[in-house]
Amino acid sequence: MSNPKVLLVDDEEALLTSLQRRLQLRGFNVIAANRGESALRAARRQDVDVAVIDVKMPGMSGKELLLALKKEHPHIQIIVQTGHGLFDPRDKQVADKIFSCLAKPCDFSVLKQTIIDAYNKKKAL
Repeated sequence: MSNPKVLLVDDEEALLTSLQRRLQLRGFNVIAANRGESALRAARRQDVDVAVIDVKMPGMSGKELLLALKKEHPHIQIIVQTGHGLFDPRDKQVADKIFSCLAKPCDFSVLKQTIIDAYNKKKAL
């Protein structure tokens, strides 16, 4: 497997730092952002394969971010994480734009495999 470039977006700094470190130790190239606006700027500067987005964040919401990312980068694969139950993956506005929706907290091995699967889908496009 080549090294996927992953954009992690979460306003919980401790979780963001921990996930970033764990993924980097396993060979992933990781860009971390604690706000939707900074994540969008990062994706404009660098090619990103997979974005892992928290739904509930201050400022730009996860839903707004995923819509903006897919508009600007149609082949990016989006994994949504939510711990609040406020996100409906069947929402017609986003249903065809997300690769997967995971409950938060998510087992790391599940998250890692989901990122790999999303990356493989992007490579196949």
